[in-house]
Amino acid sequence: MDGQKEHHDFSVCREGGYQQAIEGIREAIKRGFRVTTNTTLFDGADPKSVRGFFDEMMELGVEGMMLSPGYSYEKAPDQKHFLGRARTRRLFRAILANRKKSWQFNQSKLFLEFLMGKRNYACTPWGMPTYNVFGWQKPCYLLQDGYADTFQELMESVEWKNYGTESGNPKCANCMVHSGYEASAVDHTFSGLGGLWATIKAGLTTTYRDPDALDMLDEPVKPVHAFNPLVQIEAGKTQMEETRA
Repeated sequence: MDGQKEHHDFSVCREGGYQQAIEGIREAIKRGFRVTTNTTLFDGADPKSVRGFFDEMMELGVEGMMLSPGYSYEKAPDQKHFLGRARTRRLFRAILANRKKSWQFNQSKLFLEFLMGKRNYACTPWGMPTYNVFGWQKPCYLLQDGYADTFQELMESVEWKNYGTESGNPKCANCMVHSGYEASAVDHTFSGLGGLWATIKAGLTTTYRDPDALDMLDEPVKPVHAFNPLVQIEAGKTQMEETRA
């Protein structure tokens, strides 16, 4: 985006909770706290506005940003606004290609490439286990298949092969969330010289120039649920089918 200026309309966000969050961030930074953000994106997100949000966070002095696509987990009351895997890759390609050097992300560079469709990873469902007042949640914080009292019980009692998009489990059909896939990206980084070099290269190649992705920023935002319901993998099928949404 060198030599180009992006314009964004944040007028709709200047009231209510968003403005309070901005004021809280500004005050925290003023008092010397290290501040990071965590953003989950859903169907209908405007990539141009998201990029403008990145600019604003950097101008405020936020140390780093985290990103993840929304995932249609079973217990969610609103199933219409989640992204399928193909839509996720398209959205994050538009957002993260042609990126500005000023943007700082507080997460695995290879996971961001995975979201853009540049890498394929299998889920590591045990990569970020969740502990709360009920115990260790099986298998991850988005699915509620019970709880274990101890970490050892969690590791030994869960049939891990039954989770992850690659398993064919319909509950995992559209997931590309950081809790399962960023763990895989981090494991790739430290698994050998290939992964380490890929991470170093991703740190050096920060712009990801992509003219087609640049054109996507001017496309009208069309939430998929308005014309094409989210497709789930049907239980019992032996092969994973790519969601068309």
